[in-house]
Amino acid sequence: MVVSRDEVERAFRESVKALHCPRCGHAFTDFAFDWGNAWSEGRLDLLHELRQQERDGPFKVKCESCGQRLWINYFAWTATSATG
Repeated sequence: MVVSRDEVERAFRESVKALHCPRCGHAFTDFAFDWGNAWSEGRLDLLHELRQQERDGPFKVKCESCGQRLWINYFAWTATSATG
């Protein structure tokens, strides 16, 4: 099966948006996904500057409704607090 990069990203985006914030109960939005992409880019830049690499890093989102930052476990499709 051949799948394009855009199709993979679109499917991942929709999977994230199907999850709900454990703090406020609202579904994640495009904002949460886009915030996570920006966070990931910054993380990759930092790792590059430190001459380190990471194969499968975490994906972090920010709930648009309540501001909670969460880790997305993309193996179990769960969201848990990133602030403890």
